[in-house]
Amino acid sequence: MAATLEERVDALEKQQNHTVGNNTNITFGGFIKADTIYSKYSDGEQATSSVGEDFMVPSTIPVDPTGQADSGSGKLNMIAKQSRFWLKSATQTSAGEVRGHIEIDFQTNGMGDERISNSYAPRIRHAYLTWDKWLFGQTWSTFFNVSALPETLDFVGAAGTVFERQPQIRYTNGALMLAMENPSTTLYGGDSNPSEYDDNSMPDLVARYNLTGDWGNVSLAALGRQLKYQDTVGGTAHDESEYGYGLALAGKLNVGERDDVRFQLNYGNAMGRYTTLNAFRAGQIEADGDIDLIDQWSGVLALRHHWSDRWRSNFSVSVSQADNPDTVAATTNDTIQSAHANLIWQVAKPLALGGELIYADREIDNGEDGDLKRVQFTAKYDF
Repeated sequence: MAATLEERVDALEKQQNHTVGNNTNITFGGFIKADTIYSKYSDGEQATSSVGEDFMVPSTIPVDPTGQADSGSGKLNMIAKQSRFWLKSATQTSAGEVRGHIEIDFQTNGMGDERISNSYAPRIRHAYLTWDKWLFGQTWSTFFNVSALPETLDFVGAAGTVFERQPQIRYTNGALMLAMENPSTTLYGGDSNPSEYDDNSMPDLVARYNLTGDWGNVSLAALGRQLKYQDTVGGTAHDESEYGYGLALAGKLNVGERDDVRFQLNYGNAMGRYTTLNAFRAGQIEADGDIDLIDQWSGVLALRHHWSDRWRSNFSVSVSQADNPDTVAATTNDTIQSAHANLIWQVAKPLALGGELIYADREIDNGEDGDLKRVQFTAKYDF
């Protein structure tokens, strides 16, 4: 009798584990993800950056500062670049077990065009090693509770989420996590384009405490950052720095046997690039060269509900806002909102098909806004 699909998948999973030498075990996997995306914008034909066509990037939603723009006619985009591959290793040594993880996908790095090849270069998502209580390398920021991210077909999902991967050194002891992470400063008002400065002399510092149980998990994280730049402002060279903070309360709460509620609440005067895909900068460079830090907050609330063993839905809403000083440009982002609703059919253990409705709105400092309405269909095969 021919094996069932589930039996073939189980056999494949067993084949994914390979032993190299006498003390190293290698595991690999990933997924193929094909997306068909139809977008319609209230203030133009397409996103102001091509990456905004592949997934929802709030700052790329077109907004006409004069309020005179016509609605776009809609645009279809089909991609497979979010497919990914990962490899993990575990090596037994006299000093204990050393683990490694490297993962790539093909998002954001174009090598060809849509006329012929649709080619995209691989990029590093994660590349880190762990030993004892230590982690070294690039992975999700310790400030980000990944389990609180809603399950969306969109690549990132809720606009106000914390979303950051970067090199770091992390120490974990039970529920406590402490990390030094790669710094980068983004500010309004400077001569640098795109207003990113790599002049920091101090790492971003993160402390996080996790509570976990059969009920789910909740984390409280604190972020301390140096915001620094070296630039010419008003014809005078400046070397300025300020110190700011961020706080994040996030988690996933189990509801019944399979459903859950996910949430994030983020606040601080140096959040900047850590939330809303850097739709807001951490501060404004004033006329005298000083840095005026910007208070910012964001919230995410999501529900995952299983209709049956093979059908589930996710509903999420999000809002993010900055208290900009009067000196920012009129086109500076003020408020971002988003909503997602999807229906996913788990055809078999490795195969899922789904559809998602997406709405997002971007309001700029002069009160004008633009919105995105999007329909996305996804086919995904995990291996």
